[in-house]
Amino acid sequence: MAATCPSCNAEVPSGVTTCPACRSAVVAKPANNVIAALTYLLGAATGILFLYLEPYDKDEYVRFHARQSIAFSVAWFALNVVIGVFVAVLPRPLGGLLGFLQQLINLGVAVVWVYLMYQAYLGNKFRVPVLADWVESSGL
Repeated sequence: MAATCPSCNAEVPSGVTTCPACRSAVVAKPANNVIAALTYLLGAATGILFLYLEPYDKDEYVRFHARQSIAFSVAWFALNVVIGVFVAVLPRPLGGLLGFLQQLINLGVAVVWVYLMYQAYLGNKFRVPVLADWVESSGL
């Protein structure tokens, strides 16, 4: 199946990454990459939505990222609850220090969250080491 070059509209054979006419890069992004990236957008809400929304509920690539998005969101929420409890019960100076560390941790987790969306968009099945194993064993 032939595609067209986005730069010069020349016909490009399938599997070719550069246009034979203008030598520009031809990259075909399947729609499921975009949907897989969207599973991370609103955390567990979009993860659950795309896990059960047709026709994406039959696409294993989207299902993998939806399950990982749900687990990632739940783990992030649980981490904030646990740290928040410690911040509330510790004396003020220690609670303030732990609150600052919580903000740094949230910043780091947000960077990982954006990275997961980016990897899903690129078509990579990037696995968060502990979470991906837990999701696969849970049977979601």
